[in-house]
Amino acid sequence: MLKTTLRNGLRVVLERQPGSPRSAVCVHYGVGYRSEEPAREGFAHLFEHLMFRGSASLPPGRFFEHIHPLGGQANGTTHQDYTDYHQLVPAAALERALFSEADRMRAPVFTEETLAEQLDGIEEEIHQAVTARPYGGLPWPLLPGVAFERFANAHDGYGRMDRLREATVADCEAFFHAHYAPGNAVLTVVGDHDPDALLTLIERHFGDIPARPFTSPPELHEPDPTEDRWQTCNEPGVTAAALALGYRLPDPRQDLAGYLAHTVLAELIGQHGLDGLQAVSAGCGVFGPLDARDPDLLVITALVPPMVPPRHAVAAMTDRWAAWADAPDLGQTRPQAVQRLITRHRREHAGAYPRSRALGRLELLFGRAELLDEYPTRLAEVSPEHVAAAARRLGTAPKGVLVMAPGPTRTRPAPAPGPNSVSEPASAPRMESGPETDSGPESMAVSPASAAPSSSPSPAAARPLPPLGAQPPPHHGPRCQTTLADGTTVLAVQDRRSPLVELRFRLPLGALGWQHPDAAEALVRLLAGRGGAAGHLIEATGGSFHLTTDGQWFDVTGYTTPELVGVWLDRLAALTTPVRGPLPTSGRPPRPHAPDAAMDTALRRHWLGAGRPMTTPDDLGTVQRSVLDHGSGWLVAVGALDPELFTADVGRALSDWPTASPTSVTVPWAPGVGRPTTGILSLHDNDAADDIRLTLSAPEPAGDTGAAARYLATAVLCTQYHSRMPAHVLHGAGPAPTLYAARDVCLDVPRAAIRATLHQLQDPAKAITAIRETLRTFHDSPLTSAELEPLQAFCAAQLLGAFDSPAAKADLLRDSLSAGRPADWAERLQELLPQATAAEVAAACTALYPIEAMDLVVLGRPGPATAVCDRWKETAESTL
Repeated sequence: MLKTTLRNGLRVVLERQPGSPRSAVCVHYGVGYRSEEPAREGFAHLFEHLMFRGSASLPPGRFFEHIHPLGGQANGTTHQDYTDYHQLVPAAALERALFSEADRMRAPVFTEETLAEQLDGIEEEIHQAVTARPYGGLPWPLLPGVAFERFANAHDGYGRMDRLREATVADCEAFFHAHYAPGNAVLTVVGDHDPDALLTLIERHFGDIPARPFTSPPELHEPDPTEDRWQTCNEPGVTAAALALGYRLPDPRQDLAGYLAHTVLAELIGQHGLDGLQAVSAGCGVFGPLDARDPDLLVITALVPPMVPPRHAVAAMTDRWAAWADAPDLGQTRPQAVQRLITRHRREHAGAYPRSRALGRLELLFGRAELLDEYPTRLAEVSPEHVAAAARRLGTAPKGVLVMAPGPTRTRPAPAPGPNSVSEPASAPRMESGPETDSGPESMAVSPASAAPSSSPSPAAARPLPPLGAQPPPHHGPRCQTTLADGTTVLAVQDRRSPLVELRFRLPLGALGWQHPDAAEALVRLLAGRGGAAGHLIEATGGSFHLTTDGQWFDVTGYTTPELVGVWLDRLAALTTPVRGPLPTSGRPPRPHAPDAAMDTALRRHWLGAGRPMTTPDDLGTVQRSVLDHGSGWLVAVGALDPELFTADVGRALSDWPTASPTSVTVPWAPGVGRPTTGILSLHDNDAADDIRLTLSAPEPAGDTGAAARYLATAVLCTQYHSRMPAHVLHGAGPAPTLYAARDVCLDVPRAAIRATLHQLQDPAKAITAIRETLRTFHDSPLTSAELEPLQAFCAAQLLGAFDSPAAKADLLRDSLSAGRPADWAERLQELLPQATAAEVAAACTALYPIEAMDLVVLGRPGPATAVCDRWKETAESTL
């Protein structure tokens, strides 16, 4: 890690991450919603939105031109004490990311039009986050108003829309000059870049931004409460009261060990729950640990069982702290909680994107970006005595308690009082020091009154957008691949970005599982509950061993430390230990399926039904043998391992795994040969929402499933905003439905599919016609090179995201191997995508998505679902 400060006061944190094909750029500004003045509640969040809507060189709509077309991402968030803006782009677009951040730091442009537009967007955001959901506002943004008195700490960071709509462009310019100075910001870059060359780029784009004064941070200190503070409000349509408790945390600057002890205690609460309460959740910080300056809260949320008064529940919880402090097993449970926190921290910060955000936040708030890597060591130093002391403290500490009880109408607390209220300390001083940097122009701070300029500055001249740089090819890293005697393919890849090992195991369910997905789910639930000592050890140390099935695959997904990889493999091997259990009874309601899974189950049964009678298993043991005994699965490991040693360990651990036995062909027809008549399957669900969901499927023609032309075909159809189908449907059938194209495996058959969610108010029958017409355009309107080129760039750049972290890489490799693609498929595809011609991609589109040879599955309420099927049938018959 390299830290430096430019002459204008901008602090810079750089970290080189070898092998990362994408770069993360993040800018943290020292302004959050606690910086807002009375009557300006919500302004920091409003300003975060406005910063994306235009600058001197990037007018409205241009900011994302180097991001979306290259499969990148960009966003911003507003917290108590900071606002961050973050981008993740291909390494080739690094300079453009720096350029765009510098341009809006230098000269954002505010207009009445963009202000009105963003106010509408914020109103909808507040509606979805607070108004439209049960218990909206619990714990945030309402709990701080109960736990604190000072306006800065207590007020609602979303604000009131009636006040926000009074904001003017002049107000926005004043806010920018008060807070968005280089000396009040931290720039963080993480990626595979030479530090000296990177500093040169940063100086080029940020170095000439003038240093200017900025408003000092607000005074946040307030006396600890002397008694509990309660606020009760009503919530209609719920049966249980919800609680949110806020306890003051120690100041991490003064007592980091005490602060982290509360983090460990919160983990114990979340793991073990609290007697008498349901759905208990606990965490340090309103938005997470070390995410704000002092004061901050330890937040606990829970549901209170009906007939239990909330005050009784809180009293019982308070009594619980003393027992927890004296628990004899704390010496055992604390190390497990610490290890879980450490493992989670390391996994969550393996990629460039989360690392850049965390490094910048810690540098801005505490002047110590290095805390990110010190965090595991500091956690490990938290003793049982520290945790016991934290529990005893909570047993006597006054707290804020927010209760949302069932009631006929929704009520919410009144807004936090402003500084003229008696609850605001009359002598609260203003901090006059800037951020913790060396003294000089880079740390200038002024009072709010002098922060705004006397007049708007002259518009800055637009600057040319820098060109894209060279893109390093993605690379998996050192690897070893082998096939075991039972037919399982094992692939191990070394990736040192995380000190963990990501593990993925996959098996096809086979004919029995495909015909009876509910039985396969029952098997998964039974096996998941038989973790034994190995499963307990994995979970106790923060690892994961998670079994799932989606109707197509039997998947085990997890991660662990290198020392416990053998234990994880033992847990995997134990899955073949014979089980006993009845099949799900017909009288038991089936477990709800995701819409896509339900449609695919219907399709699999349709494809299997041609010439094959439906078989019925005797019990779960029959299902287990059918799924686990046929072998030919895939095991992928990515992380801190020696690939050759790992494959050897797998061979020993799975030596008793059942050897794959010859099986009959699972599909009674070869792709394209003897296929049953295409079908139109309508799945009726009277309880479904208003949306209509559909899947169009066809088997892929035989050939290279990794061909670049086929990969591009999905993007040309409907994966990206330059694709044909979204544009066509948008103009031909009202508002655009949700659409995407994909290639996967259904049964043992590679498949091309189109997924869509159609809205009834938008006439889904017309939308299905528009989809058919779009598919016909590949016959009537040939694909051109001009149409293809931006999609080639998008697909090549988007594919880099699969290399962002060891977890993403493990998912990619598992999906690739199970689809019949080689391990280096994604690496080679980067070179092949630019070579594909428009003619080749157009041919792939018509081969993958043949209009008259695709099965349609529709899921929705009977009337609308039938209408969609009828329209598809009518349009099909009219073209014969």
